[in-house]
Amino acid sequence: MRNSITVLALFISTMAYTQSGNYASSVGISGGYAEDGYGIMATFNYHVNRERYVQLSIFAAIAEDKGSFDIPYNIFTVQPGYFIKIWEQKNFKRYALNFGGGAIIGYEVINNGSKVLENGAIIDAKSQFIYGAYLGLEGEITLSNDFSFLLKANEYYHVNSDVGNFYPYVGIGLRYFLF
Repeated sequence: MRNSITVLALFISTMAYTQSGNYASSVGISGGYAEDGYGIMATFNYHVNRERYVQLSIFAAIAEDKGSFDIPYNIFTVQPGYFIKIWEQKNFKRYALNFGGGAIIGYEVINNGSKVLENGAIIDAKSQFIYGAYLGLEGEITLSNDFSFLLKANEYYHVNSDVGNFYPYVGIGLRYFLF
């Protein structure tokens, strides 16, 4: 938990420091596959310069663990992070690849908070606050001065999750540049 607070403090201080540059901001939304189900992510990016941006994301997953019993669960997280451009098409700057990571903090809801499944089985997993870190890769295809097509892949590590420590998300979406 202390590491998450440290990363959040770093994120806030970076945002305060970079406000003087006023380079650009963008918002994005993506949807796609999350382990055992579907996920949706909304992001706000503050672009420090053409090569780096600070990102704040909100992620939600709706899934069902299919084992000996089907157990529905939801994950809701907030993710401060930092990304750098690792590749860009040289001539037209139409394609780019960004890599980053950061902290996550959120809540997982298992079986809608009930300990008893529909068939009467009792589960020992509990709904709880979760925290951890993530690594992300974003592919961007510029559509216009204002819009980009986004391919997003994140791998989460939840330190204390009853669903599982490693949790992937892969999605597609759009990014809109505010200014």
